[in-house]
Amino acid sequence: MNKIIKYALTALLVTGMGVLFTVFSAQSTYQQAYASTASSFISKYQSDVTKASSKYNLYGSVMMAQAGLESGWGQSQLTTEANNFFGIKGAYNGASVSMPTTEYNSNGQMINTTANFKKYPTAYASFADNGSTLRNGTSWDSKYYSGSWKENAATYQDAANALTGKYATAPGYGQSLITVIQTYNLDQLFGETGNGSSTSSVSDSSSSASQSSSASPSSASSATSSSAATPVPAAPKLAKVKYYKASGKDLVPLSSKYKKYYVYNHVKGSTTSEKRYTWSQLGVNSRVQVYLDMRGVKANSSTNWYRLRFYSNASAKKFWVSAPALSFATTYSGTATGALTPSKSSSGYIYNHIVGSSYLSKPLKKVKTIAAANKGYNVNKTALQKTSRGLVLWYRIADGKTKGWIKASDVVSYPGSVAVVNHSETKLILKNADSNYLYEHANSTGNLQKHYKLNQVDLQIGTKVKVDKIGYKVSDHSLWYRISTPSSSAKYWVSSTFLS
Repeated sequence: MNKIIKYALTALLVTGMGVLFTVFSAQSTYQQAYASTASSFISKYQSDVTKASSKYNLYGSVMMAQAGLESGWGQSQLTTEANNFFGIKGAYNGASVSMPTTEYNSNGQMINTTANFKKYPTAYASFADNGSTLRNGTSWDSKYYSGSWKENAATYQDAANALTGKYATAPGYGQSLITVIQTYNLDQLFGETGNGSSTSSVSDSSSSASQSSSASPSSASSATSSSAATPVPAAPKLAKVKYYKASGKDLVPLSSKYKKYYVYNHVKGSTTSEKRYTWSQLGVNSRVQVYLDMRGVKANSSTNWYRLRFYSNASAKKFWVSAPALSFATTYSGTATGALTPSKSSSGYIYNHIVGSSYLSKPLKKVKTIAAANKGYNVNKTALQKTSRGLVLWYRIADGKTKGWIKASDVVSYPGSVAVVNHSETKLILKNADSNYLYEHANSTGNLQKHYKLNQVDLQIGTKVKVDKIGYKVSDHSLWYRISTPSSSAKYWVSSTFLS
């Protein structure tokens, strides 16, 4: 069961559901019944929680609060049938139980489905399994939950807050645990008072309500007022996301650090039915390539989120990841002038963005469609993309209503002999630079252009120079760099073999 949904339901239960009970005596009776359920739960499992939390050096108050939140104080079907107090999926020593749940399908729609959850032989086994999880972490980070360990958390509040965004993704999860702890004085019950002691006002008022409810109608009214004062965690504010749909043809590899990031059923923080997964849960153990078909941008955030699938089939199951989990091709761009002529025999497309870039792409027109006009098209930008198959040159057409990016391989005549893009880097002059020339321009390297030897421009082998542009020669695909000398503002073009 989704932890955010349970968090919201339990928060509702903690308030006593006063809005449903408008008659004071009826509400008082409900409050007593609910308080009795929670109190019975706490009393029944105090020994098991003490044993499990002590074994793993965790806060018993936090473990008890988690169990109460996750199981609805032991009333959930999963708890009554499988001793599963924490809603953990999978199997325990091979034992599991199938339960209905809600999940998002590949189209982002919430559907009813079933899933296997761990089935424990005893209540203690469930508490101990939870303790083991918090103590031993995940397969990729054994200290993932270390913020909840007693040796690292000075108070139960610190431990509870350390679970937010890790054990559960709901922003108010830690505060929800703290509210339960303070409502039932769990810190005192488990001997965790001190800096982390809870205030007793809420518990005291609840106790007063229980004692006075049968005295008179006025006492019952007082109980209602006292119960209404119970603090309730604010519902998490969901992030607003702007989506940009793409073709699904952008094939991008996972980054070298992909295992550090979770996979989600939707953009993190944008839905109350959020689910997250580890890559190993999805069967991914290496830097595979994934298909991206949508980009999401949260309001007031600079991080892009991407919807991915592992197969080209558009109906394949989809997930969301943040940008650092992906490795987009490095792309250098620059302004350009002139015109190009598209190839009539090309089977390619013009795209709104460069294919494989972080913006994702959609095809706009077939190249041969615009080539049929038998004309040249003006360009305003050029880009050089580093891919696993080598460098790919792109031009951006900006000619009237015809706009978009086209690959140089789909072009028969170019805006210039050298495509120039911006790039900032520091390089060293190599030993073989003695036999190379420095040129004033990149568009030609023949004898008619003024050129210099190394010793003519106050440079020597081993000198550090700054690069500010890259030139890509269309005819032979050679790379050139524009450098500046340390002692002057003069700039020269040199072959890539000239530099480190």
